[in-house]
Amino acid sequence: ENESLYQKLRHYQAINIVIVYGLLLVGLAVWTVVQGGDFAFYSSLNLSVLSRQIPITAIAAIGVGLLMISGEFDISIAATFTFSAFITAITLQDLGWALPFAFLAGIAAGAAIGFVNGWITCWLGIPSFITTIGMMFFGRGLVRWISINPQTNNPDSLSFFPGDGFRYLMTGNLYGPVYAQTMWLLVIAFIAYLILNRHRTGNHMFLVGGNADAARSVGVRVRRVKMAAFIICAVTASFAGILQATRISEIEPSYVVVSGIELKAIAAVVVGGVSLFGGRGTILGIVLGAALLETVDNVLVLLG
Repeated sequence: ENESLYQKLRHYQAINIVIVYGLLLVGLAVWTVVQGGDFAFYSSLNLSVLSRQIPITAIAAIGVGLLMISGEFDISIAATFTFSAFITAITLQDLGWALPFAFLAGIAAGAAIGFVNGWITCWLGIPSFITTIGMMFFGRGLVRWISINPQTNNPDSLSFFPGDGFRYLMTGNLYGPVYAQTMWLLVIAFIAYLILNRHRTGNHMFLVGGNADAARSVGVRVRRVKMAAFIICAVTASFAGILQATRISEIEPSYVVVSGIELKAIAAVVVGGVSLFGGRGTILGIVLGAALLETVDNVLVLLG
């Protein structure tokens, strides 16, 4: 039986976050008019800030979301985020690697963390919550080790200058308040959508997250699916970390502790309609969940 458009929309998993975020944007527009310009949410300067902030959280959240749909968690993405940026900077600036290889080294470092998380969880049977908390502390130790200043015995931030071309490609101003980060978010979200909704891997992620025993009984290689999700999660965190480092030209070791990006990403994913128990979620919902959190954060700053 053919469903009407209304019924399709009502059954769409991300419809709640679409409505909530849409109403928030409309409410902010009304408030801007009421305040007569004193409330600067829709100013070009503020929109440019959002265009640079939302993609960092959303890109990390996409990986976290795919992993949670597969039925697992990753609490260690702040460590992956920061460690991968350090590896990129060190291989580029200290070891003299070519920029593409330094970038790939940073991504590979993240993928290695994801592989270890997946192996410990799937092959040793340690719950992912425990595994990735352990990796979080191990990652903090790694970041401290590679950033330590022997003279002060404290971690130092590292300047990161990958060149104007790379900087423009990753974080350049494209038009008005729109920056390259937004384009990268759209590209990564589209790839994630293809994986989740147009490929067998996505079907397996839903099935494994919803009922791993049922997935196993129909021939799905549960451990492989979860391993792939762990690696994707770590790679998106790595990419977001390199993006952030390129934008601010610095890598701050304390970010691994104070950022809270792992909890922000999980919150964005859940707000966006992904089930905490796996087997349910959409890429649009994840992206809008991240956008909602960053927008609320932004409004609170504007309101003082």
